[in-house]
Amino acid sequence: MEAEDRSVFELPFEKPDRTISYGKSEDQVIDFYNSAKPNDSVIVLIHGGYWRPEYDRKHLAPFAKALSSAGWPVALIEYRRIQGNPDAMLQDAKDAITLIEKEHKNIILVGHSAGGQLALVLTNSTKTIGTIALAPVTDLLVAEQLDLDESAVSDYLGCPANIRSDLDPMRIEFLAKEIVLIHGTLDIRVPFEFSTRFMKNKEAINLLFIPLDGVGHFELIDPRQEIFKTICQQVSRIIAEF
Repeated sequence: MEAEDRSVFELPFEKPDRTISYGKSEDQVIDFYNSAKPNDSVIVLIHGGYWRPEYDRKHLAPFAKALSSAGWPVALIEYRRIQGNPDAMLQDAKDAITLIEKEHKNIILVGHSAGGQLALVLTNSTKTIGTIALAPVTDLLVAEQLDLDESAVSDYLGCPANIRSDLDPMRIEFLAKEIVLIHGTLDIRVPFEFSTRFMKNKEAINLLFIPLDGVGHFELIDPRQEIFKTICQQVSRIIAEF
């Protein structure tokens, strides 16, 4: 595998303002940043890691802190990553978002990688005013065929991908909501072509695609990178246009 920029994992952990539980599991929690500031809008972050239990929300803490420092309340959710039980992951995310919606009128979903897949799947069933998917896994069938991350899709679903078309963004009919896809051309975790094919397949919906030349997978969640400004601009635009 080619070398990639993983320096975002070396950033120090950023402690949230508060953490609340929405279930009995230690993974059923939400970390809030900038939560004391009154605001109708909130960014809900969904982390990636190919749905595997060893990857948790902590690697998104610097990104969450940076977004909150830019002026928005941020809710970084954790969810149970039970292999072969994708419905538990989706239900956890829904339960967390339902709780967040009690405090904020407008939510914007931001998901990275596998978290981008979850964010896209949740777009229709939540009150989000916009979804920003960063290097998302948009096609479970192709991801399964390519054996991305060593059977990640099969492990996640617990069945062949064609059985769970309801969890496959490429095969979901989206409602008229704002969707932004951002993807780097040098991504070796989730191929750039996933987003280009999604863009062509979903031309009828309100979709903006922002390709990034020379950018890999993890730079998209690194607040030190130039793309962070673009993400902030998209959040501001979605809120302003709502």
